[in-house]
Amino acid sequence: MSRLAYACLAAAEPRGFAALRARLVDRVKRNALRRLHANPRGERLVLRMYLAAEDATERALQEELLPQSPAWLMRQLNQHLADERRHVALFVDALQAAGDDADNRLAPDWLSRRKIAQWDGLARRYASRFAQGVLVPVYATGLCAEQMATRVLTRHCDVIGSGHALHPLFASVLADERRHVRLCETTLRRMVAPGEAATLAALMREIRAIEASFALTGAVALYLASWAIRPPRPLTRASTRTRPDARRNRHSHGTP
Repeated sequence: MSRLAYACLAAAEPRGFAALRARLVDRVKRNALRRLHANPRGERLVLRMYLAAEDATERALQEELLPQSPAWLMRQLNQHLADERRHVALFVDALQAAGDDADNRLAPDWLSRRKIAQWDGLARRYASRFAQGVLVPVYATGLCAEQMATRVLTRHCDVIGSGHALHPLFASVLADERRHVRLCETTLRRMVAPGEAATLAALMREIRAIEASFALTGAVALYLASWAIRPPRPLTRASTRTRPDARRNRHSHGTP
């Protein structure tokens, strides 16, 4: 397949109304993150949200992808699973360092469950259109989720600044998610036959349309959560908080 045929895999640049919505979502989420990081309870909530997302990804890899993947994918999947387990351990460590035992895990919120249900329906509908079956829509959805995680974590790192105690954790996870994006792209190029390129492009459009339809609602929900915690104290980019022991950041999406 030509490079042009794979163009649909790249993160889409929003235009028109979609661009306006993306800017609004970004602004609302940035404000919410500033408020959440302005007090310990809000910060613990942020960590719990990331932990829930990593938990869900780990389960999906172990219970759904590994059992039905061909042998040539197993090494890649096992490495991805190891990354997600490391992320879980890192967020647990960060919560414990913040005074939370991390035993009571958050379940995925209603919006996330609804979005995943729609993606699952899309995967079933498209499965018969590819020679590799449901693996193609599953990896296409995974690619979009990893691209979303990189946007979320990039924003988060920018909001808190490099001096924040949690910045090394988020930056480490971001580096892993960028690598996962590249792996998903490479896998889809290998799985999708040349004659299936147009179908793949249509699938990617539908996956991203579902994601976009939840973006503003999710941003508002995060903002409301930030107000439910309590009024913030100012957050400076060059925070002087002491960073946790580097051993706690031994790890690598994203919900906030």
